[in-house]
Amino acid sequence: MRLRILIALGVVLTPLAIWRMFFSSNVPAPVLSPEEAAIRKDQADGNVTGLVEKVKTYSPKYAEKAVEGLGGLGPEALPLLDKVFKEDKRPKIRERVVGAMLKPILKAVKKGKPIPPKMTETLVTALANDESAAVRGGAAAALGRVYDYNSVPFLLESMDDPDASVRRKAHHAVSRIMGRRYVFDPTGPPAVRRATIKAIESDWGPMKNKVGDYHDSHRHPEKPAS
Repeated sequence: MRLRILIALGVVLTPLAIWRMFFSSNVPAPVLSPEEAAIRKDQADGNVTGLVEKVKTYSPKYAEKAVEGLGGLGPEALPLLDKVFKEDKRPKIRERVVGAMLKPILKAVKKGKPIPPKMTETLVTALANDESAAVRGGAAAALGRVYDYNSVPFLLESMDDPDASVRRKAHHAVSRIMGRRYVFDPTGPPAVRRATIKAIESDWGPMKNKVGDYHDSHRHPEKPAS
């Protein structure tokens, strides 16, 4: 009986094995566009200036990939990401920059050490001042993901942002940093929202040092959201 089963399996599987042997090895690798190939080469070479130039000159699709390439190069890319953020007029690129800053910030900060304010300055500026709600919301999310407890006052202000999606992301970031879930409706009446913000502010003062010590000692690299 076992022999018959083995013979039957051989009859079924042998053609598949032959097909894979002759055809799967001949499947061509995906062909990269010249732009993407150039971006990957710059990233492999650590060519930050080349990537910045490509952000400026490539179409939006590839400019975004160049920004991601910068983010993958480590802390030395942060000043150039800041430069791109300040100079680029395209909201989508600025939004990509605030997301790309997550990885180098986490890489720069070792366990047990606080994040230097200079590293999150661009994110706080974006949160407070950018004209694009998508950029402000992206900055709020990034600050929450790096557990930047020094940004809590700015995030609390953004819980009263004109845009509901920014208010929602700022609330999530504050809850993540503080380790508490406050009932907050970003689409609710302004007076109710502001009462919740006031309550969180009252909690934050006594909690700040303890929360900061906890996050500094537990911070570790984290994969950014796609």
